[in-house]
Amino acid sequence: MAKRSKQYDYDLSEVKRLIGETDKNYREISAETGCPYASVVYHGRKIRGRVNRMHNQQDSEEKENIVLPITEETEETPTMMSGGTALSISRNDVHIQDAELEAAKMIKAAKALGLSKINITIEK
Repeated sequence: MAKRSKQYDYDLSEVKRLIGETDKNYREISAETGCPYASVVYHGRKIRGRVNRMHNQQDSEEKENIVLPITEETEETPTMMSGGTALSISRNDVHIQDAELEAAKMIKAAKALGLSKINITIEK
């Protein structure tokens, strides 16, 4: 004889309201409404999307701490862009005090051209 699925008595509209309007986690909503946890997760991901709050918080904290100082002469070597075009922007004999400003100008030019990646080389 085939096993029958369990029948639950819960208000789906209340489950969806709690998911959309509160910051309660899925376990709390499941306990409060009597809706199975798996069903709460299913509807929650449709409404909230797939969110891992702790992971996103840690990523944003790490991104804030990243600093890339430029302290010497900056030169970009030719690279192949997605369209197969090579681009080279060079600055020679740049004084150490002006290097950061020159690098910023080169990065701004690359952004204006629609590049998403660049190579920066610093030589003595």
